[in-house]
Amino acid sequence: MAEAIITTSWDDGHPLDRKLADLLARYGIPATFYFPAERAKRGCMGPDDMREIGRSFDVGGHTCHHVNLRSVPAGEARKEISEGKSRIEDIIGRALTSFCYPYGGYDAGVARMVREAGFAGARTMRSLTRRLDDAFRMGSMVCAADWAPASYLKHSLVARDAGLLLFLSRNGLFFRGWDRIANETLDFVLANGGIWHLWGHSWEIDANGDWQRLEAVLRRVGALSGQAALLDNSQLLSSRSGDHERAPANQMHG
Repeated sequence: MAEAIITTSWDDGHPLDRKLADLLARYGIPATFYFPAERAKRGCMGPDDMREIGRSFDVGGHTCHHVNLRSVPAGEARKEISEGKSRIEDIIGRALTSFCYPYGGYDAGVARMVREAGFAGARTMRSLTRRLDDAFRMGSMVCAADWAPASYLKHSLVARDAGLLLFLSRNGLFFRGWDRIANETLDFVLANGGIWHLWGHSWEIDANGDWQRLEAVLRRVGALSGQAALLDNSQLLSSRSGDHERAPANQMHG
């Protein structure tokens, strides 16, 4: 049977990430939390809360101020990436491995800056993909929020995964809720191999009243430790580079 990998990641460092972290811990699911150093628009956790989450979970970079790196001058983008990294590292007391592009905004130049800042890879907003072909264009399977059918179709076509596209089409999943897509693509990855990557925002889950939907998905994921490798994003990047020295997050503090 082809290898199946499960990973999750959560963006923006909103104070509700504490609630999300508790839920992930309840079901023993590794995760990467992408923290900006500060963010005025929706609020951001303070250093104490970031440090607390960092004790149990992987933490990644998300710039200083959650800016779209394609909409600012190159010098400012470089500063946002590098200073965001150093500030979060100072807070949690260890180096950051992975990065996430705010608003999904990146191009070849931005990806190069992220690499030069010392990150091993970066997650995008690309969805419905189960391969990791480029560490600095890391995709995902599904976001914990309902998208328009046209968006799902577009992402699926970009992924160029004929088997997954056929599965999605046959089961009418472009028109289903995100939790239905999550569960059925999880079945597909378990049977066919690849990476199943759930991502989202705690503030959006709360705004949409989706905590119960999320918990149902996480409860199922937590029961699959014997059927798939449960990794955080940094472990996933390390596994693809042949580096297996870092212990899984759910074994660090047990």
